[in-house]
Amino acid sequence: MKKPAGTERGFPEPEKWAMNEQEVLDAIKEWENLSANRENKVLYEARLKFLRDQLANIRGEREEGLKEGIQKGIEEGRQKGIEEGVQIAIKKMLSKGTAPETIADMLDYPLEEIKKIQREIERGH
Repeated sequence: MKKPAGTERGFPEPEKWAMNEQEVLDAIKEWENLSANRENKVLYEARLKFLRDQLANIRGEREEGLKEGIQKGIEEGRQKGIEEGVQIAIKKMLSKGTAPETIADMLDYPLEEIKKIQREIERGH
């Protein structure tokens, strides 16, 4: 790939630089003013510390939220699995002729829910 003219050494020639001498002098003067002023330096460092602390807090809160979300998902999955297991047991017991009242008593499950499952079985669902 051909390099632009004046960049044979990998650097543009000084006349190609965007900043002129006055801009460089102005930048140096501004830097000296900021560096010489102790109050500006303290304010800058305090602001930098604040921003770094905020970033750390955001990262920590994000990680904590992710952990809570995973735990909640695991718990919801566990509950859903238990509920599905109970539903299977109820259907099996009903198919063997066990009375809904007996199932409700044995599983400590609402009788009305068991009767609902029984109606669904009778309708072929």
